[in-house]
Amino acid sequence: MRLVERLKSIEAKWRARWYSDRIFEADPNPSKPKFFVTFPYPYVNGYPHLGGAFTILRVDITARFKRMRGYNVLFAQGWHATGGPIVSAALRVREGDPKIIADLKLMGVAEDEVGKFADPKNWIEFFSKGWRRDLEAYGMSIDWRREFYTTYLNPYYSKFIEWQYLKLREKGLIGIGEHPVVWCPKEGKVVGDHDRPDEYAGIGPAEATIMKFRSTDGYVIPTLTYRPETVFGVTNIWVYPEAVYNIAEVNGELWVINSYMVRELEDQGFKVELRGRIKGVELLGRKVLNPVTGLEVPILPAWFVDPELGTGVVMSVPAHAPYDYVALVELQNRVELLAEYGLDVDMVRGLKPIPLIRTPGYSIIPAKDAVEARGIRSQVERDKLDDATRDVYSREYYDGVLLENTGVWAGRVVSEVKDAIVEWLVSMGAAIKIYTLPQRVYCRCGSRTHVKRVKDQWFLLYSKPEWKKLAFEALESMNVYPREAREEMRRVIERFRDWAFTHKGELGTRLPWDREWVIESLSDSTIYMAYYTLAKYLQHPEVYGVKPEQLTEEFFDYVLLGIGDAVSVSKTTGVPVDLLEAMRREFLYWYPVDLRISGKDLMYNHLIFYILHHTAIFPKELWPRGIAVNGYIMVGGEKMSKSKGNFILLREALEWWGADATRWAEVMAGADSTLDDPNFDPRVADSTVEELIKWLDFAKENYGKGRDSWLKIDEWFESTLNQVVKKVTELMEATMYKSALVEGYYNLQSKLRWYLRRSGTPNRELMRKFIEIQTLLIAPVAPHVADEIWESIGKEGYASVSPWPSYDESKIKPELDMAEEIVRRLLDDIREVLRLVKQAQRVKVTVAAEWKYDVVGRIKEELSKGLTVSDAARKVIRESQDRERVAQVAQAVIKNTEVLNTLIPRSLEYEVLKESEEFLSRELGVVVEVDVEEESTSPRKHLALPGKPAVYAY
Repeated sequence: MRLVERLKSIEAKWRARWYSDRIFEADPNPSKPKFFVTFPYPYVNGYPHLGGAFTILRVDITARFKRMRGYNVLFAQGWHATGGPIVSAALRVREGDPKIIADLKLMGVAEDEVGKFADPKNWIEFFSKGWRRDLEAYGMSIDWRREFYTTYLNPYYSKFIEWQYLKLREKGLIGIGEHPVVWCPKEGKVVGDHDRPDEYAGIGPAEATIMKFRSTDGYVIPTLTYRPETVFGVTNIWVYPEAVYNIAEVNGELWVINSYMVRELEDQGFKVELRGRIKGVELLGRKVLNPVTGLEVPILPAWFVDPELGTGVVMSVPAHAPYDYVALVELQNRVELLAEYGLDVDMVRGLKPIPLIRTPGYSIIPAKDAVEARGIRSQVERDKLDDATRDVYSREYYDGVLLENTGVWAGRVVSEVKDAIVEWLVSMGAAIKIYTLPQRVYCRCGSRTHVKRVKDQWFLLYSKPEWKKLAFEALESMNVYPREAREEMRRVIERFRDWAFTHKGELGTRLPWDREWVIESLSDSTIYMAYYTLAKYLQHPEVYGVKPEQLTEEFFDYVLLGIGDAVSVSKTTGVPVDLLEAMRREFLYWYPVDLRISGKDLMYNHLIFYILHHTAIFPKELWPRGIAVNGYIMVGGEKMSKSKGNFILLREALEWWGADATRWAEVMAGADSTLDDPNFDPRVADSTVEELIKWLDFAKENYGKGRDSWLKIDEWFESTLNQVVKKVTELMEATMYKSALVEGYYNLQSKLRWYLRRSGTPNRELMRKFIEIQTLLIAPVAPHVADEIWESIGKEGYASVSPWPSYDESKIKPELDMAEEIVRRLLDDIREVLRLVKQAQRVKVTVAAEWKYDVVGRIKEELSKGLTVSDAARKVIRESQDRERVAQVAQAVIKNTEVLNTLIPRSLEYEVLKESEEFLSRELGVVVEVDVEEESTSPRKHLALPGKPAVYAY
């Protein structure tokens, strides 16, 4: 049988037992501490891939670890179907789109079944079953009784969402009005994060200013900027020469703009009519008036300009914008190009940066400093220029002081007066305010989006200071992994604006007071963790008899908020009193959520919604307790992509490597709590298959074998086991799962190999203990193999739910680690001596005299006071009576400083080395004898140092 087939057979056996014995079904147990861990429910329009599998694996490892630590753990899972993607996909099937049909077939949908996907409901049913099947095969320890999916197709969940929004409205956190939203012109709808590819998540409308530069022939040359205060330093205007621009009448003025801005202006209430077209090259050399300074500035060519971002025209401020500085210098040095475009060389070369902001750490021309510091020579070096731009803009915004040439604004910090400058520019007719997207953002349908001001739209009032204050309080009170994620989420909350939470024509829950609107996908995904606590009752009417119409406001008020009493709620809803009380107890037992684990992309939307809505709905004691985030999975060092051929579905990985090897390789990809992107290496999965089988066979064959006597090396290995358990426990508690696996398996296996070499034959009880500990330490990562080993060594129950190994602090002995380091170094030293002394048959190892340990100890003590090794040695020599003898040792220590790190009592060093005589002889093929300097006849005994015995081969 192939190794992977053997693994998969073991996995099937244990999954069947887990589900048969229902070991992951969690019910309230007041006698045990609880732990509630969750994963964002996935969108069910396809099968899981290694990216989602990576994050949910971290959830499962947490759940398994906490069970082993004695917690009653709830890990539930639901499915997300709210929003437009499934509706759009179903429409594409109805239209016969060949790509969507091909994708369905690639996912295993039979030819005669494809037509069913024209109905959105079929997507939900088909892929939620597929997700569950894959997660079960992956070994997820989920309580499946609590499974559910979203949208009106699940009326129980919809009632829960309706209740939440009625509460938010009641608290004054919902408003209606005109607001900027991300808009898809093709589908005619608001585009939330779940309605767009992942790389565009979190990008929303940004406030910008359009400056109006007027030409002598009557045109307005509008430039969009996020830094209107720099208009005082404009030297020229940039256009992309090969672009074709529109001439459009905007509120009665003739503007030169791109087609993108035409749509954006129209959708933000401006009257726009197209009048013609003009090429960028036709604009070159024309002069326009700076509306603030009154200076004439020329229009020049630049290739960093994106003609489809902003207005397609850029104002140039080379003193303070790295792109502008580089483009101007580059153009001034290309005489042939200036001639080609008919531009006056002297005029272009006469343009000089105009400083207008003084910033600490920069000269008067910050853009020049930033460019030269990075060695930037061309406007095509976008990564370096972007970095320079971020640095200059940020520092000038917070610390920059405006100079005298800015008039009334001189002497003020940019951040303090920026808004006032914008209002001043608008009031004098020099600018307009607009909302735009800072980069291209696409809808899932493939259409490029823009910002539209939507009327009569319902909004969550996230901008309310009092609501943000609660969110900050909640964020500060919880555990956040990694630590830097907390500060990033704080910045996101600070920037959060009101959120359009209703759409039309999508799947979801209808707004209870305005039923033409549907609550969008991110907005119905905020407190659904509370629904998990009730789902085992509500999603099973065949058991508990609850009907959707019984889930009134009074029902949820009582069960989730404790408002009212069970008897009166039972009378109005018809839900039995004992069932109401059971649901209330269940909710209070599991809440709050102890840890929510997510990809880092959700720091910018979902996780912030999660915090905000919990603070709005629930009392402080029920606010979330922890959030952990991780990066996006890469495969082979590159982002997963079908076009690159490195896109791996979870079910494919399970077929190729089985569950435990896939889990192991996912952890080794980088499953610590960090914002770095983990890298899945298929070669690690390949080697793990063999590694797991090897460990399985080793454990079976060696459990209970060995000698009964006790040696010093056994004491070292016992200390090692306790050290490893302590360290791994700490790493697991901090959700540092890769680090825990490296320490708990690879490093411990390395220590085992040394122990077996040193001991010859291991101690029987210690070997039992090691195999049990090693099996339990890997159980959260490789649970199927762990349970197989547990059974094979005669243990009852499951390793999966056995107590996590404990450690005894009193048995952790660092001095034994130092003793073993001395043995390792000695082994290397003897090998080197034997290489030089050919034909040697015996080796004398001499442990240093007792007085030398006192000398080295005194030097080490002086080091702890901050002295260097040389100064510490000199001080010890000066304070000694027998200076000549002490000086010899001190000088030797200066040349061999490693002895300072392995200083242990002479008695322990001698005992360990004496016991290692047999090991050293066996390893080296010569007779090794250990003695002490006071009794030795070795001609090299005087060279012995503490931690570095003298070696004499003969």
